[in-house]
Amino acid sequence: MNKRIKIIMRDLLLALGGFVMLLFFFQNKMIWFPRHYAADYKLTLPKSIVELRYSTSRGKQCSFYIPPADSPAAAPARLWVLFCGNGSKALDWTDLIARDPEKRDGFLLVEYPGYGFCEGNATPAGIRESAAKAFTELAARLQTTPAMMESRLNVLAHSIGCAAALEFAALHSVQRVILVAPFTSLRDMARRTVGWPLCWLLRHNFDNRARLAELAARPQPPRVTIFHGSADALIPMQMGHSLAEMFPKMITFHEVPGADHNSVVYDAEREIFAAMNE
Repeated sequence: MNKRIKIIMRDLLLALGGFVMLLFFFQNKMIWFPRHYAADYKLTLPKSIVELRYSTSRGKQCSFYIPPADSPAAAPARLWVLFCGNGSKALDWTDLIARDPEKRDGFLLVEYPGYGFCEGNATPAGIRESAAKAFTELAARLQTTPAMMESRLNVLAHSIGCAAALEFAALHSVQRVILVAPFTSLRDMARRTVGWPLCWLLRHNFDNRARLAELAARPQPPRVTIFHGSADALIPMQMGHSLAEMFPKMITFHEVPGADHNSVVYDAEREIFAAMNE
């Protein structure tokens, strides 16, 4: 092997090593895309909305609560904990909530660390901690306890929020779980993006199969409904379908014809409300 070839191979190995290190240490910036609020964000929001301010190991956090339309001062007959997609903010749910036909529902909108007004960076552990603190803070505001709230507890989520919702559901006795465009695992998504074996560099894995298996093993599993758009180019519909096939007694699957990853929530709005109110 001549000297020139050795130099080329050395440079290639250095470049590959640099790419691997970049992928390993800066992968959060490749996964999460935080968005923030403008100063006048309250102008378009319901007047009844409540800011929940609390602190976690990631710093100061702010999630939101929208009380029942027919009795804002009372504890809700059902509490829905909502987890948004990666490119969204918690308050992006407010348009859908405004059209909810069940006026006794309350909604806890969990903001992720680094999003909205929250400090820190989003990770599975950080989101799990923030959701737990938001739920505890809300229970205190409603002059009750998280344990007392669990009999009326449900989750609704979109995209990567489905994984956060299942992490939350695994720690609480939820009644209903509605997932819109879920993936099987974050590692499976990494395999689609960077291939094998680079997908094994993923440091923080969301595993929806494992969380659903935990729910299915309960004496009284929650009722789970999955909606997935047939034209989803980001998270293929087959992922949502395969999750449903794993636990057919617990999960009902709905294909949303023609819906893509971003439109599916609104394209399936009527069906989502029907699932919420069964």
